[in-house]
Order: sequence, then C-alpha cells, then structure tokens
Amino acid sequence: MSATPSSSRPAGSAPGTPGMPASARVAVGVLALLGVLLLLNALFTALAFDTVVDVYADAQPGSPRSDAVRSVQLTLVQGVVFGGLGVAAAAGLARRRGWARFTGVAVGAGLGLVTLLGAVVAGVAVTSLLVLVLCVAAVTSLLAPTTAAWAPKGPRGPA
Repeated sequence: MSATPSSSRPAGSAPGTPGMPASARVAVGVLALLGVLLLLNALFTALAFDTVVDVYADAQPGSPRSDAVRSVQLTLVQGVVFGGLGVAAAAGLARRRGWARFTGVAVGAGLGLVTLLGAVVAGVAVTSLLVLVLCVAAVTSLLAPTTAAWAPKGPRGPA
C-alpha cells in the first residue's frame, strides 16, 4: 500500500472543484494580515488620538496643530478603508468570489502606491518597507496564473 493518497484533490473539496492553489493561499494570508494590521493600527490611533496628534505636532514645530489633526485623521481613514477592503478581499477570495481578486489587486496596488509616495516624501521607515513587501506579495500572488485560473472571472463565485 502506498503512503501517498490516491487522489490529488485536498480533503474536503467537492469533486470537480480544484483545491486552492498556493498562490491564492498566499494572497489570502497576506491580504488578511495587511487588513488586520491596518485595522489594529487605526483602532490604536483612534484610542490614543490626542496623544498621537501631540506627538505628530511636536515633530512638526512650524506647522499648526490643525495640520497634525488632519494628517492623523487621514491616516485613520486610510487604515480603515484599506484594512476593511483587505479583510473583505481575503474573506471573499477564500470563498472563491470573483470580485475579491480584483478588490485585492486594487487594495495592494493602492496601498503600495500610497505607502511608496509617503516614503518618498517623509522618508523610509521599517513599517513602510514591511507594507510595501506585503503589497507586492499580495499583488503578485493575485496576478499569478494559478490564482487567475482558480478564481472565477465573474462577480459571483460558486455558492
């Protein structure tokens, strides 16, 4: 008797439905990680809003406090929007929804671009590099031929 299973299909998948390829699993994991990290960052920033604004304002001594408030609010909105969309795309892709792949590409490319522009303007930080690497991994995995072949093409996937 052979130690390898006679079926190449993963346990629990329906007959005729291929299992999730590694590129799609990477995309789901990276999108979920990005989404959760961004949402946690937004939550902690909201909880310590005044402190974060004070620190930001102190780092920009020539600017008025209203600029610091606006910058922190923008960071909060960015974290909630990209984080929420990243988590939704990860959950949708895991359920094989067609919209999730395109949403994930938009999240990865958009967040990567915003982070890259921020790094050019404000300087490169370790967190910026981490976000950029995760964005590149997400977009690369979502655009991989194996993910494209596995994910449905239309707005709705199999139920």
